[in-house]
Amino acid sequence: MAAMTHYYSRMKGSIEHIDPKEMSQLTEDWMITAAAGAGVGLVSATLGGLDRKIMGYNVPVDGLISIALGVGGLMVRDHRYSSMMKVASIAAGGSAAVRTFEKFFKSNIHLGIKGEFEDLGHRGIGYRGYPGLPGYQPGPGVAYGMSAQDRLVEAARYL
Repeated sequence: MAAMTHYYSRMKGSIEHIDPKEMSQLTEDWMITAAAGAGVGLVSATLGGLDRKIMGYNVPVDGLISIALGVGGLMVRDHRYSSMMKVASIAAGGSAAVRTFEKFFKSNIHLGIKGEFEDLGHRGIGYRGYPGLPGYQPGPGVAYGMSAQDRLVEAARYL
């Protein structure tokens, strides 16, 4: 119980020491990020997607928006607008990065994993315990097939 009060007091002290200026700046950055996300969503809805073929390459439109906002933020002399454009640039760049890496991982890593898990399904790991389905092999004295623990052990063996 003493440990709980110790961690509670540390957490309470940490929350009390948040600088209000930093908190308001973070809130403003979140609002700018939300507005940039809404703008990118509007562009996506208008264009019918955020990827366009330019000279044979798939180019993320939100990546181009990110670059334009970042360069624009560097060119603007007013610090207030400059920082807003930089934050919006980071938000748009985050959108482009998520979609680009999601496609990369789906195309490269997913191929290797997909085949292994499909093999598990064809061996009956996921179907045991259901009469009439492929892979049903009830154990001795067990009318419902493998237990959940046995299925986990069997699946781990194939990994």
